[in-house]
Amino acid sequence: MIVATAGHIDHGKTALVKALTGVDADRLPEEKARGITLDLGFAYAPEGGLLRVPLGFVDVPGHERLVRTMVAGATGVACALIVVAADDGVMPQTREHVAILDLLGIDTGVVAVTKADRVGPDRVAAVTAEIGALLAGTRLDAVPMVACSALTGVGVDELARLLEAAANPHVPDDAGRGFRLAVDRRFTVSGAGLVVTGAVHAGTVRVGDRLLVSPGSCEVRVRGVRVHDTVADTARAGERCALNLAGPRLSPEQVSRGAWILAPDLHGPATRLDVSLRVLPHEVRSLRHRTPVQLHLGTIAVTGRLLLAGGEAVEPGASAHALITLDREVGTLAGDRFVLRDVSATRTLGGGRVIDVDGPRRGPWTPGRRAVVAAMDTPDDAKALHGLLGASEAGVDLTRFARLRNLPAATLDALVAEAGAVVEPGRRIAFQGARVAALAAGVVSELARAHMAQPDNPGLSPDEIAAAVPASERPALPAAIDELVRTCRLARRGPLLHLPDHVARLRPADAALYEAARAVLEEAGLDQPRLTVVADRLGREADDLRHLLDKAGRLGWLLRISKSYYVLPEAAIELARIADAVANAHPEGLLTVGRFRETAGIGRNMTMPLLEFFDAHGFTVRIAEGRRIRGDWRALVPSEGRPPAH
Repeated sequence: MIVATAGHIDHGKTALVKALTGVDADRLPEEKARGITLDLGFAYAPEGGLLRVPLGFVDVPGHERLVRTMVAGATGVACALIVVAADDGVMPQTREHVAILDLLGIDTGVVAVTKADRVGPDRVAAVTAEIGALLAGTRLDAVPMVACSALTGVGVDELARLLEAAANPHVPDDAGRGFRLAVDRRFTVSGAGLVVTGAVHAGTVRVGDRLLVSPGSCEVRVRGVRVHDTVADTARAGERCALNLAGPRLSPEQVSRGAWILAPDLHGPATRLDVSLRVLPHEVRSLRHRTPVQLHLGTIAVTGRLLLAGGEAVEPGASAHALITLDREVGTLAGDRFVLRDVSATRTLGGGRVIDVDGPRRGPWTPGRRAVVAAMDTPDDAKALHGLLGASEAGVDLTRFARLRNLPAATLDALVAEAGAVVEPGRRIAFQGARVAALAAGVVSELARAHMAQPDNPGLSPDEIAAAVPASERPALPAAIDELVRTCRLARRGPLLHLPDHVARLRPADAALYEAARAVLEEAGLDQPRLTVVADRLGREADDLRHLLDKAGRLGWLLRISKSYYVLPEAAIELARIADAVANAHPEGLLTVGRFRETAGIGRNMTMPLLEFFDAHGFTVRIAEGRRIRGDWRALVPSEGRPPAH
């Protein structure tokens, strides 16, 4: 487990870490010369030392000008060591650090009242009471406290036991998710190359893994892993680690503090964050719409603006949903904690949790969008999915949902099954099961009505069905149709849908006319006559006959080649076979107009509409020299055979 120190400057954080681990976390010459921490320091408890469980410490600066560095060090850790000097008591940075720990969601820790050797028992008791009042109402209000001295060693052993107790129940629940590491330091090692360090927020990394740097999407490969300053095969959520990285386009400038090293599926930098925001109670004024802010998330700090619905304001101590627009991209996912400071970075304003990233730019405050954000405002993945299914008119994009919440495929599938959702194949869009069931029942009713009104109509197209469905339900229609077909409550015939027991039959008069037209087409052989010729043979008007032949085409009994030509399916199949043979006989595999017409024995008037029909249906493709066969002739004709007896 990783422990972050917190407290005012010169309250003894670094000295206490050294007393616990034997390691001086101040590594910079200026830090040693001035006796204060300026950057993040790291220390690990050695085996056989004072601490009997593996603990790592992130020693953060206590100066007010270095709060940005403090936030970078405290992110991703599970436990805080709050340090307050007995002679000073609670100071301004003590208050700000405690507020930041609370905003970051840290609820495990220990308070060390340091320099207890300099004061009497009454002063220690007074400072302890002052700290208790400070922590009241925060996530850390029940943490144990111990008076100690790094100089004399008094209380240090008791502090070690309290830290061990805090570590024992801590079991990270993110080890099975995609890997994410927030980079807080980078350096180059001779003979090894680029090394980055940081807290593992989720997942597990192994030597050989291929990851991405985000933002930037630079591909990297893990050459080596160190955990607690020891060579390791893996590192997992809740640990700090160092990764030796390599990549074809990797340079140190691409991987600085603020970047993420993560699984490729999780890459998706954002500039617009829907968040749950809480303003600190001690703020002197409310946060208003379009307030410029500095956002601290992971190990990055970036400026942006706070946008609120209807130009509202959030009062001190209050919470609200908000949108933060950033001046540059950050890597983040739902559930990430953030801290907001004023744009000049002089004070902490509040903070909260990311809900969604890069939502729609239009209508961010519509009732529908606000319902979606409210549904996602929960750390419970199952509850979020259930809420989204009810709130999302367009359905839930499962690929996006899984990335946003860092869900493994098996976990997502289990959540979808548990929610009873129906997934539209191909697009991976999920809809509420009850919604799809109601819509499916409506589709069945509409088809039953259509079959009764038009018994000679073989079915309806999806567009025709959609016209009868309320606009708000149309996004779920493909899922409802797929579900009906899958469960055999609906059948497909080419592009049309019909009830399984529906058999389209022409009215007797139409059936007789169709048989007469078919006889004319059969007599003609492959060189099928124009519509006007067939109409003249039957003593009918061409427009009247066209209506009937179109109806026969919907039944699959004819193919409409063009406005002037209707072809029997068996004739079209034979002509497609001839085209295939002509192309195969050509040295370059070409289907030429002249050779095809000559081989098929058909007239010029029919040849060009037929070839264009082949092109339109993907059987052939036109090129400068002629045409090439690119499809299967079977796809031209969905069904063969004579119509049923009447």
